[in-house]
Amino acid sequence: MAGEPSLRRTEAKAYFANERTFLHWMNMAVTIGSISAAMSGVAGHAHRKWGDDFTSGATIVRVLSMLMLLLSIIIAVWSGFNFNSRANMLTLKGDGPYDSRFLPATIAVCLVSALAVVFSGAVVRLHAET
Repeated sequence: MAGEPSLRRTEAKAYFANERTFLHWMNMAVTIGSISAAMSGVAGHAHRKWGDDFTSGATIVRVLSMLMLLLSIIIAVWSGFNFNSRANMLTLKGDGPYDSRFLPATIAVCLVSALAVVFSGAVVRLHAET
C-alpha cells in the first residue's frame, strides 16, 4: 500500500488558475517594461531639448529605466519557468508548494526603491530651486 500511486484527482480549475497566474505575471512584466520605455524616452527628450542642466538627471533616469527593464525581463522569464513547473506538478499530481513568496517580495522592494529614487530626485530638485 505504501508504494502504490495515489489516485488523487486534479481539478480542471487548478490548470486555469495556473494559466491565469502566468498571464497576470506577464501583464506585470509588460507594464513595468512599458514604464521603463517611457522613462527612457522622456530622459532622452529632456536631454536633447533642455540641454546640459538635465544631463545628470537624465542619466539617473536612464539607469533606473534600464534596471526596470531588466526587472521586467526577469519577471517574464521567471513566470514562464514557474508556469511550466506548476503545470508539471499538476500533471504528475504532485504535492506543491504551488505558491511563490520570493519574487513578489523582490518586485515590491524593487518598485518601492525605484519610486523612492524618483521621489528623492524630485525633492532634491525642488529644494535646489528654492
